[in-house]
Amino acid sequence: MIHFNELKHGNHVMVLNEGTWMEGVVQHINPDDGGQVEVTTGVQTNWYSIPEIESIPLSEEQLLRFGFEKEVMESGNMKYKHGAFRVLAGPTKLFTDFLMWYREEKSHINYPMTVHQFQNRYEAMVKIPLE
Repeated sequence: MIHFNELKHGNHVMVLNEGTWMEGVVQHINPDDGGQVEVTTGVQTNWYSIPEIESIPLSEEQLLRFGFEKEVMESGNMKYKHGAFRVLAGPTKLFTDFLMWYREEKSHINYPMTVHQFQNRYEAMVKIPLE
């Protein structure tokens, strides 16, 4: 389950829209009345409650959609580059045990990270949203 306080404008999430899960982008967050989140899916913009929102597991596909470039290292590890920002992942535990860094700031992630968590960590390190 996604945590309301983790969501920010621009985060990519899944929403339950008329019985179908669709990917969308957070537009606004309203903490009143139990919390509502406005999400644009490409089909429509609508307000959703937390039970109707799920996180997206971080994957290579998601990084490439954000404009990261993939480099296969001689060791078999994968390096993903976006400007000066780097992600280094092993071939078997791609996004459950990996390193991410920007200049001198490094983070070792050892849990299954989601797309919105990655976007938030990227923004905290680079000071620019990843959309």
